[in-house]
Amino acid sequence: MAQAAWKWMVVAAAVGAGVMACDGGGGGPNNPPPINGLDAGTNVFRPGLGDDEGEPEGTPFTLPEGLSYAGTTVGADDITGECQNPGTESSGSGTYVRVCVPLRNDTGAPVEVVFPPGLIVVSTSEGRGQNGLLIERTIITVPPTPPGPGGRDDAGTPDGGVEENAFIVPLNMYCLNEALDPSNPYITYRVGNVTSDEALQELLRLLEGKVIDSLDDVGVVQHALYSITESHGLTSEDREDIDDL
Repeated sequence: MAQAAWKWMVVAAAVGAGVMACDGGGGGPNNPPPINGLDAGTNVFRPGLGDDEGEPEGTPFTLPEGLSYAGTTVGADDITGECQNPGTESSGSGTYVRVCVPLRNDTGAPVEVVFPPGLIVVSTSEGRGQNGLLIERTIITVPPTPPGPGGRDDAGTPDGGVEENAFIVPLNMYCLNEALDPSNPYITYRVGNVTSDEALQELLRLLEGKVIDSLDDVGVVQHALYSITESHGLTSEDREDIDDL
């Protein structure tokens, strides 16, 4: 069930002005939102977010029975933002972490998979790539994978490659590490947890029912994320801007 690339209804999980530029310098200084009286709380250690090392915390994401990952998840083209040979239209409104998730369906029948709000993809490229957060609930129907003549098409590819008949799901996600590099085809990822971070869960609740259909709207969401990942938490200004979406 694909959605158009520039209009999404945000549906937050029950548990859970322009675009602010991510620093592409691969470890250069951050430019966090100013710390002032509007900050919601104190700075806390958030694994895998901002400059904090570790695995982003949350509930493991599992695919439906019969579905599996058909190779390595990589970043989309850094110019066009598109995946090579996508099986469906891109979903999600983020602009900095655009990934191509290869799936295989061995059931012999179409299978629906739900990528929930709060899903995180983790960069596996030696720490230089940004981790990404999915804001929108995304539902995709994966058709049966036809048998291939030679199994995996991974000869000579440093990242392990992708199976020849993989169904590629493009997901557009938001940046969780301002100082690291946005996605590109040379950065690899794995699908991680659905976040349990309280501040991120609150943001998802605030975004419930909001329509993100412009770059200005994307900028509001990304700035709010930076208030969490690079500073002390959502500010009054963040909340007002989200309320106006």
